[in-house]
Amino acid sequence: MSRARRIALIGLSFLILGALSAAGTLSAETVLVAVRETVDGAPSDPPLPAVDGVSSGLFAAGHIVFDAGSRGSSGIGDLVEVAREGGAGWLLDVSVAYKQTKLDQGAVRVAGSASFSLVNALTGVTSLSDRVAGSNAGREKKIDLTALGVELGRLISQRVTRALPTPSL
Repeated sequence: MSRARRIALIGLSFLILGALSAAGTLSAETVLVAVRETVDGAPSDPPLPAVDGVSSGLFAAGHIVFDAGSRGSSGIGDLVEVAREGGAGWLLDVSVAYKQTKLDQGAVRVAGSASFSLVNALTGVTSLSDRVAGSNAGREKKIDLTALGVELGRLISQRVTRALPTPSL
C-alpha cells in the first residue's frame, strides 16, 4: 500500500473515531505507533514483533492504537503531523535494535534494546522518553527474536500506559 493511501486510511479512521468521541460514545486515548527495527544493523521487514507487543498492550489497557507504518521512514515531525491531522492525541515513536549470536547446536542468543518517545500530537511536546532492553539468554530454545520483540513491545506499552490518561469507555 502506498504511503499516501496509508495516510489517507489512517486519517479516515481518525475522523470516524473523532466523530464517535465527540458524540460521547468513547473517550479512550488514541495513539499513532511508529516502529523501526534492525537486526544486526540491517532494517527489518514487516511484520515487526515490537508492533504486536506495543499494540496489544495499549489496546488491553483501553487505548485505541494505529500503526503508522512499521518502516518508520518518516521523521518525527512528519509523524506528529500525521497523528495530529488524523485526530490522534499521541504519537509513540519506537526504535528497536537486535543483536544475534549463534551458539552451539544451532541455538541463537538474541539481545534487544529499544528507545521510545511518547509525544503529545497537539503540542509536539515529548512527555516520556525511555529505554528498555531484554535478552533470551538462558531461554534460547524457548524464546526467539519474534518472541523477544513482543516482550520488549509489552514492556514499552506498560510504561506508556502509566504516562497516558486512564481511558473511560
